[in-house]
Amino acid sequence: MKSKLHFLVLIQCGLILSALLIRNGRLLLLAIPFLVYLIVGFIQAPEEIKLVADRTIDRTHANALELIKISILIKNQGITLVNLHLNDALYPSMELVEGLPHKALTLTAGETVEINYVFRAERGVYHWKTINACASDPFGLFDLQSELPAPGKVVVLPAPMRIYPKKLKPRFTLHTAGPIAARLAGSGTDFWSIREYRSGDPLRRINWRKTARHRRKNFTNEYEREEIADFGLILDTRQLSNEEEMEAALFEYSVSAIASLSENFLREGNRVSLLILGKSIASVFPGYGKKQSHMILRSLAQVKLGDNMPLRSLEYFPVRLFPARSLIVIFSTVDSDDLATYARLRASGYDVLLISPDPVDYAAQSLPPTNMNILASRAARVERIIRLKRLMKLGIMVIDWQVDKPLEPLINNAARPFVHRRGMQ
Repeated sequence: MKSKLHFLVLIQCGLILSALLIRNGRLLLLAIPFLVYLIVGFIQAPEEIKLVADRTIDRTHANALELIKISILIKNQGITLVNLHLNDALYPSMELVEGLPHKALTLTAGETVEINYVFRAERGVYHWKTINACASDPFGLFDLQSELPAPGKVVVLPAPMRIYPKKLKPRFTLHTAGPIAARLAGSGTDFWSIREYRSGDPLRRINWRKTARHRRKNFTNEYEREEIADFGLILDTRQLSNEEEMEAALFEYSVSAIASLSENFLREGNRVSLLILGKSIASVFPGYGKKQSHMILRSLAQVKLGDNMPLRSLEYFPVRLFPARSLIVIFSTVDSDDLATYARLRASGYDVLLISPDPVDYAAQSLPPTNMNILASRAARVERIIRLKRLMKLGIMVIDWQVDKPLEPLINNAARPFVHRRGMQ
């Protein structure tokens, strides 16, 4: 609108100056219609905007790429606005599916109008405070801007990933009933041993076959106790290379996987904590149930790749974030300076599972198969294997994850020797 006004003013001034320079009255007459046009537009320009907006979002939380609907109701509590433009802001990571977030119309006094649109978005927090309203004269020369309060917020959670790691179980459990076999006799479903009957034992657990072989002695079945355990999750958000697009893609896989693991652990009744390590440090202390799941997912929804903070800063974290004998699951692409930190975690008594999205494999898939690229990929692969084997010598369970492959079988395969070691405790 301002460009249109500037163009008319420029023509008006040009005609007047030209008429004065060449002393031609007829040329001056040509400027009169433009002047009338400007005067009428100025007279009919709105002096104020009295609009009230109310935003409604059909959900406050959604998974990534789920459809979200926004409705904005605008009511005119002032004079008639003959040329009104309403425009709601869209984030770059939002994809419009239906409707439009803007509208141009005439809104009479007391009339209401509604803007509806549907979008899907990537993981993140989307927050609106206002909607822009621009009213002008019928010619669109003189406009009046206003930001109408219309607050709204939606949290888009990480995309779910189906992961059910049945064999991933800590060596040590808490003394509370849960889903994990504790290698101790007690109430459970799996047979453990046979012992002599004690007063108060349920009759349904009597082993009648063994009792029949012994006179004046009764025997009862014992079952393996099932308890809950502590799981600690660490998400490495450090950007370790200059390949921003590649690291961002691998990072999104890590976020989805760690969100799914946390929901799975909590669904089984375990206690879960979260540490986000990167440009800034965020943590969710150990907890149970849906509230804990909500806190973890909200933290993961806001996380972004950051600067390269050394992993050795983990040594300053309190024990109550990762209780003793927890199983810690770390998602990281692994830096060469991280070896001492993993050694310290093992020395502190933690069992550690490292899930490392493979940047070498991911980058090789996007490069043309030239001899130079093939040799470079082989060299990077050898360097990565050496680094991961050093971690395995420390007793770290390591998964070299090609992100185009399902993660669940990789976790179960990596946990097999760990399950055997757990049984020897």
